[in-house]
Amino acid sequence: MKFITILEGFTLSIKRRVPEFYQVKKGETLKNISEKFEIDSTKILLDNQISPKQIKEGLILILKK
Repeated sequence: MKFITILEGFTLSIKRRVPEFYQVKKGETLKNISEKFEIDSTKILLDNQISPKQIKEGLILILKK
């Protein structure tokens, strides 16, 4: 979650929208994706029934909060 100060004393919090499906891009890792969408990496693996070694470019992941 990001916090942005819009006026002194006022802070706006912005949550990143989590897509239902996500296609892994070149160079991305499970850790990158997990941090990007604030989802535990173990949950990503379990929801997709895969191992960390299977994360590669082009793979379509199911992302659930």
